[in-house]
Amino acid sequence: MQLGNLAGQVLDDKYLIEKELGRGGMGAVYKAIHVGTDRLVAVKVIVPQFSASDEFIERFRREAKAAGRLRHPNVVDVTDFGFATVGSNRIAYLVMEYLDGCTLSDILAEESMLPIPWVADILEQTCSAVDEAHKLGIVHRDLKPDNIWLEPNRRGGYTVKVLDFGLAKIEGSLVRGELQSPGAGQLQPDRAATQFQISLPTHAGDREEAATMVQGPAAVPEESTHIMEGTAVALAEESDSATLAMPPPVEVEAGEAKTLIEGRQTVRDNAAAGTIPADGLTRVGSILGTPTYMSPEQCRGQALDARSDIYSLAVIGYQMVAGKPPFGGVMQDMIRQHIEATPPRLKRDGTRIPKIMRNAITSGLAKNPDDRPQSAAGFASAIRASLSSTGALLRESFTLYVQRFTTFFKVSFVTHIPMLIMSGVLLAMEVVGRHEGASGANRYVVTALNVLVGIFTFLANILVVGVTIRLVSQLFVAPLRPVLLRPALMAVKKRMWPLFYTGIVYALGTLVCLSLAAVPAVVFFRFYRSYAILGAVTVPLALIPGILFYINRSLAGPVVMMEDQKGRAALRRSKVLVKRSKLTVVMIIFFQYLIPSLASSLVLAILHSGFKGAAPGQAKLIASISALLSGITTVFIVPLIATLTALLYLKTRQAGGETLTEMLSQFESEDIPRTRWQMRMRERTSLPTPSGK
Repeated sequence: MQLGNLAGQVLDDKYLIEKELGRGGMGAVYKAIHVGTDRLVAVKVIVPQFSASDEFIERFRREAKAAGRLRHPNVVDVTDFGFATVGSNRIAYLVMEYLDGCTLSDILAEESMLPIPWVADILEQTCSAVDEAHKLGIVHRDLKPDNIWLEPNRRGGYTVKVLDFGLAKIEGSLVRGELQSPGAGQLQPDRAATQFQISLPTHAGDREEAATMVQGPAAVPEESTHIMEGTAVALAEESDSATLAMPPPVEVEAGEAKTLIEGRQTVRDNAAAGTIPADGLTRVGSILGTPTYMSPEQCRGQALDARSDIYSLAVIGYQMVAGKPPFGGVMQDMIRQHIEATPPRLKRDGTRIPKIMRNAITSGLAKNPDDRPQSAAGFASAIRASLSSTGALLRESFTLYVQRFTTFFKVSFVTHIPMLIMSGVLLAMEVVGRHEGASGANRYVVTALNVLVGIFTFLANILVVGVTIRLVSQLFVAPLRPVLLRPALMAVKKRMWPLFYTGIVYALGTLVCLSLAAVPAVVFFRFYRSYAILGAVTVPLALIPGILFYINRSLAGPVVMMEDQKGRAALRRSKVLVKRSKLTVVMIIFFQYLIPSLASSLVLAILHSGFKGAAPGQAKLIASISALLSGITTVFIVPLIATLTALLYLKTRQAGGETLTEMLSQFESEDIPRTRWQMRMRERTSLPTPSGK
């Protein structure tokens, strides 16, 4: 029984059908107007014979419930689901928002490889939607370019919409209660069980050609969704390799929007009971999805979780970057490659691929789900971090420093006051001593004051770095929260001893490693003084362990502040973070030394020009003035260096696929005044988890 063209009819007294957008063997999608609001909508309607199938209606209902519970800007908005009478037939329909634009597959068909910033933006928006679904216990299981829609946002960019939750696996209770399976019949395990899936064009434009038309088993397109199950054959205690064997495809109804292929179904547990409940539409052993984008566990017909979607996202990312998916060929070959083959190295012609992006996509393609990013948000974090080059970090740090200069300067000035006082005392002693005709200040007093200057500078730097890291982290993860010094100072106070202790360990470790270079240097110059070229090579090589130690532990301060670790644990954690983006870390450290060096050079140049022609004995006076001026410049420079360190720390965390949600919880727990609108925003964005926690 076929579905006639509904154009011109009013469906269910609510939707005026304007025109057909696409048609498949199971139904059609129409552009319609909601009578009550004049809003354009897309209405997906299935043919009457499938409306009589309890299991098909349950899958259709599942799509409606899965998408309807997802209130997210990157998920197509499903507004209604119901049944209507057309003539003498009862049909089911699903109503969605009407979108402009096109699918990602439409773009890839013409553009092949996309610009790296596009890839990052599309993946980040898609991951945001998928991560929200995962938090609600929904696994999409059919992520592919056909199901990623790009809608112009009227600001020169595009808003991604994730479509088609018809194959979604829904676990446990969702936001508003348990997902039940009312009215669905039971399947007998001793006969083939047919599952249905419809995914038709639901969006703007006349897209009749967009429906996937399948002419038979020999014409199965790689990108169409496959549902492989069938003769209920219990696999009993077969080996894992047996589950990899793909049975020959059976007859496929011509014209279906999605390919329905029967394979083998594992029904160990349910065979004993004699029935399979309808709410378990997806059985262990069933293979559902699109072969090009299916995860290894999906290809095996195993139980799936969120990490299967992450694999599909990595395949999509690989295709956008390289111009083709990692695996190709006929369906059986693709499935075997997903399970067994190592993906080709990700590369493209003419454009450099950021190392972090390559590593993120490669890790997302891991055969073992445990080796992939464990959340879509983590995968998105790594992709986002891939765009944070050294230049971008420098620009962002200077921007933050200028925008928050008053706050940073206030903290830095107050904490450096003891150091500035000691430097002033040294200068005063030198001036007074010379005025009275003495040769200068007592050297023992000068030495003691210089030691105090060093101690006060060290403590001040720890305080400034701690407060700056806290403030920059807040501006990064919670930009709309009020920036207050008191909570930041209290956080530093709680961690003052760990910061001091870790700083001492870091400094001593660096000095020990560097001092090891003194041994070969002394030996060399003692016995091989004439071999100048050999010495020029040997001594720098001896410094490498100390330099590496310093670089690898350079993020210990942020680790102490934001992760509440200390000592060797903080140093080890810093080494892990630095390893993720070592070149960027080295470049940032170079700039952190370059900035104060340039400032000191400028101070010395001014002093030497001012004291030109002065007596040689005034060298100590010049040195004292230089020390005071350097201390003043330190007040300005340390917050900038700390800002760079904080941003570098955040980037390396993201590069490893870590989310910053736990960091956000630190700021949320702070007992600080909030405006009413901030309280409302917090309440409305704090959705319950599937377990109700």
